[in-house]
Amino acid sequence: MKYILLSIFSLALFTNCLTTPIPGILVNVTSQHVTADSTGNALTSAKVEKSGKSCSFSFLLANYLFFGAGHSIDDAAKSANIKKIAVIDRESLSILTGLFYRECVVVWGE
Repeated sequence: MKYILLSIFSLALFTNCLTTPIPGILVNVTSQHVTADSTGNALTSAKVEKSGKSCSFSFLLANYLFFGAGHSIDDAAKSANIKKIAVIDRESLSILTGLFYRECVVVWGE
């Protein structure tokens, strides 16, 4: 019985539901940037003049229960007073396979 409980605890502690394009064990920093659709056309006609960021974070076992506020395109646009969105980027940071995790939406526009 001890080994079953230890196995379940180990799976819960060493795996998480947070995903990144390239998994890392110690530190993982990723950034995805979209400038055009699959045919090469620009996403919008807006100019890239300023940027706004909205982030959410989680840590330790709270990864399974709470992911924090933020991480919204609307919040990111409002933080920089962007009226017309040109590009939306995504950034993530994971330390020790999810011990600390931060994910941000970065909005560029005018």
